[in-house]
Amino acid sequence: MHLRKLRITNFRAIEEIDVEFEKLTNVIIGPNAVGKTTILEAIRLAKSVLAPRTTSETVQTLISLGLASPHIPQSIQASAAASDTAKSTSVRCTFRVEDSEISTIEALKPTIPPRVALHNAGLAQATVAQAMPYLQSPQGRAALSHASEQIASEIAKLSATKEIHLNLNIDYASGTVSGENPTQQILYATLEQSLDPTRTIFSYFPADRAMPIGEQPVQLGMADTNQQLESYNSQPQLKYNRLKNMIFSTIIGHPEGRILLSEQFRLIFDRVLKGRALGNIGVNSIGMLSIPIIDVDSQRQFDIDGLSSGEKGLILTTLLIAQSIADNGMILLDEPELHLNPAVCHDLLQFLVEEFSLKKNMQSIICSHSAEILAGALDRNDCALYHLRNGRTLARVRQQDQGEIRDALRRLGSSESEALLYKGTISVEGIHDAEILRSGFDDIVRRYKVKQLGGRSQIESDIKELQAAECRGDEIGLHYFLFDHDGKPSNLRDSLLVKMRQLQRYCLENYLLDAEILTDISRDKELSDSPFSNLTETTNTMKKHAISQLEVVAARSVFRELGLENICFDMKAIDKAPRAAADAIWSRIEIFENSFRDLRTKGFAELYAKMYDGKFEELKALWDDDWRNLCNGKLLLEELRKAGHIKGDLLRVKRRIASEMRLRGTDSYNTLVGILNDLLIGKPS
Repeated sequence: MHLRKLRITNFRAIEEIDVEFEKLTNVIIGPNAVGKTTILEAIRLAKSVLAPRTTSETVQTLISLGLASPHIPQSIQASAAASDTAKSTSVRCTFRVEDSEISTIEALKPTIPPRVALHNAGLAQATVAQAMPYLQSPQGRAALSHASEQIASEIAKLSATKEIHLNLNIDYASGTVSGENPTQQILYATLEQSLDPTRTIFSYFPADRAMPIGEQPVQLGMADTNQQLESYNSQPQLKYNRLKNMIFSTIIGHPEGRILLSEQFRLIFDRVLKGRALGNIGVNSIGMLSIPIIDVDSQRQFDIDGLSSGEKGLILTTLLIAQSIADNGMILLDEPELHLNPAVCHDLLQFLVEEFSLKKNMQSIICSHSAEILAGALDRNDCALYHLRNGRTLARVRQQDQGEIRDALRRLGSSESEALLYKGTISVEGIHDAEILRSGFDDIVRRYKVKQLGGRSQIESDIKELQAAECRGDEIGLHYFLFDHDGKPSNLRDSLLVKMRQLQRYCLENYLLDAEILTDISRDKELSDSPFSNLTETTNTMKKHAISQLEVVAARSVFRELGLENICFDMKAIDKAPRAAADAIWSRIEIFENSFRDLRTKGFAELYAKMYDGKFEELKALWDDDWRNLCNGKLLLEELRKAGHIKGDLLRVKRRIASEMRLRGTDSYNTLVGILNDLLIGKPS
């Protein structure tokens, strides 16, 4: 069940916002104290008051939000809930319901009438002993019959609209808290209560992660079940007391719990907290419960308590999402970047999307201050980015909304923080280059901000501008540029703060043309429909596609040699006075006429064909041996995809190749390591 529409009026710092969540992953960014967390708390409040899973969820949530006192839980503290206590507060949530969830509600239909009847009679909180006499009375039986009709009507409406509304209203004048459709609220709660206690469709992850250390009591049975249910929403801080408890409960409570945990830890350490591994969980030599972590490089082993608070919070959050969030569920996640390295933040969003949102059809609404998470959300088509500018403006940010992006980054203070968080900025050219470097060369680029600029001309323009600013004495920080060869050697040179390296192959993808790795990848059914039979077939297929590019390369070379690329008008001529501009333009026309006249007398068609054939044979001799360096690697990989040898998202395939290159220590990998080390720590060229 996913939140599709949200409207909040007069709740804390939020005056009034109205937003639609179109994606599975939704990131809300903005400066401190503007109301990002308030948005999450409003959703949490509406859910806990109108569709509680446990009898104490409503009261516990009101108390934890500071809206009610433990001594007087029935009284709402207006000053804590609203910025204007003369007005009421409303939180209107529209949830999209999946077909499978409607089927579950249909199956549970016979169990729902008593709850609706009791709610209609004002006995929603009645005990079984109080409820049974009423339900068995003539009045109660009539109420049950009416409730059955209500439920049938609501389920029919639900099947048609696929929507459940949780609309909360708080009237401070009368002191009432109410919902607009009690039957729909009960349907939501019924769906959640149908799950095993270890699973939920709604969970809130607060930012205040107080992680306990040392030996923790491990509970099983009813006591632990109650804590687990409360930790989803009413007392979410309990999550962070349950790291070891959850791990050992999983091992004991599931037949394959140890295998499941090992796989989840492996994913976390492979994708986000790189350079770690899980040891053997058990009891250590002094009788304490132990979850050992191994530092891969040094092979040093230490208890999980030795991880930073950010690392422990990340492990707990991701383990809880993996084990407790049911398919089609949703999470509210506040400041996931807390205490984490910026490089980890970049990987974290990608990990959440690919391992949870997409695989579990899980919706997440994330509040963040992180420029890395902002950039990650902006780069992905399956993420939506929202900028909360003030209590009345929550704006959707798109890639083309550059003004909004700059404003958001300015408000986050990213330009000031980058100098503190990174050793420098690495700018790359290709659309996938940044991800390739992070996947295969993370140990080298981890401390640098890697960004894609979008083309050779932009790279060269930025280099010139930065070096000009450096000459003026401006504070620009350290900048590194890694760009493609493209058959166009660059004459730019390093300065003290701006350093560059041009690849010796056509583009970065040329280093990924590894026959052994591509052969193995083609045998993965998730990545290929047409596997290669052996290395020779892979090499020959790649070479065939590479040589096929020669037709265009030869044609462009002949085009240049004939001077045809110079046939263009210089628009700067129009800046002159009209008579002078006309003379300049006519002068160019005469040059073109003379060129065409010369080509006509030579017989252009025959000349072009002769030059093309000669150029093709000249280049073919070079490409036969050096096609891996000279061809366009991006186009070659695209041709392999068209032929079915690889499939799906090319970025995913490129990341996989880069990771395999690192694991196998291939020649191309070592070459790139040398280039990167030379760029980042070598002497200026």
